[in-house]
Amino acid sequence: MSATTLAPPRSAVLRAAGLRHRTTVLTLLTVMAALALALLLHGWYVHAGLERSGATSCDPATDACVARYKTFLHEYGASLLAIEPVVYVLGGAFGAFVGGPLLAREFEHGTVRFAWTQGAGRSRWTAGTVTLVGGVLVLVAALFGVLLRWWSAPLTLGDGGFSPDIFIQTWPVMVGRVVVSFGVAVLAGAVLRRTVVAVGVGLAASVALPFVAGAFRFHYQQPLEEPVHTMRAMALDGRWLGEVWFSDPAGNRISNDEFYSHGDFAQLQKLVHDGGYTAHQVYQPADRFWPFQFIEAGWMLALGIAACAAAVWWVRRRAV
Repeated sequence: MSATTLAPPRSAVLRAAGLRHRTTVLTLLTVMAALALALLLHGWYVHAGLERSGATSCDPATDACVARYKTFLHEYGASLLAIEPVVYVLGGAFGAFVGGPLLAREFEHGTVRFAWTQGAGRSRWTAGTVTLVGGVLVLVAALFGVLLRWWSAPLTLGDGGFSPDIFIQTWPVMVGRVVVSFGVAVLAGAVLRRTVVAVGVGLAASVALPFVAGAFRFHYQQPLEEPVHTMRAMALDGRWLGEVWFSDPAGNRISNDEFYSHGDFAQLQKLVHDGGYTAHQVYQPADRFWPFQFIEAGWMLALGIAACAAAVWWVRRRAV
């Protein structure tokens, strides 16, 4: 006589995963709520200072406006620069801290065999766990990215939205970074079965990812080129300036060393403005900021989801 075990419905698997990992989820929410409160208070303090400086209501092309912004940075810049590295690390790191123990701890404690005998099977158990916890993580990361976008607005006035530190803190890329570090940590936990090692691998991925993305971010779309006749900064419209090269009065491209050998700034400005020389800017316009955000977030999400899928496959085919 044989008995047939009915698989529990999908909602039951997710509910069981939520009960199993509610401590992890609650800890994540508590930590992120504390960080959000700290950023809200500090952001209010900095934004109030920016308003008092008058840098938001003046023409950024004028020397007087630049001086106001420099005065603001002199008073408030130290606190912004002190918090920014912490935010940069935490931006992707909490994906590793959540994903690392998710499967590795179950293997370390030997509870996977008990979970696999509850009717759901190892594949559904792993997929349900990863989906539920990962979904909460994505929501928290998106909200945190929105908050960081507001908090870093004073820095955007000076550095522009394409500044690497600001770009990776905006919510689409923030979500992508978190999903990658989470997926890599989950996969490392399934394969290596050591919580500390899995977290370390996820942290390494979260730190290395912005550098990898930054190496080819400028080429997500074909850059534009514009000839200008001034040596002054021309990025006031929020453009991302990638390269500047020079041509002589005959239109021939010359090396930067050759151009800069003609004298000091005033002399070079005169050459470009009245002497027939031309500066050529290769840049990405400001209106490509959000398309670049979604391009980068897209391939990061694909990479993170692929890592999670690989973890499910590993548990189903390799884990014993």
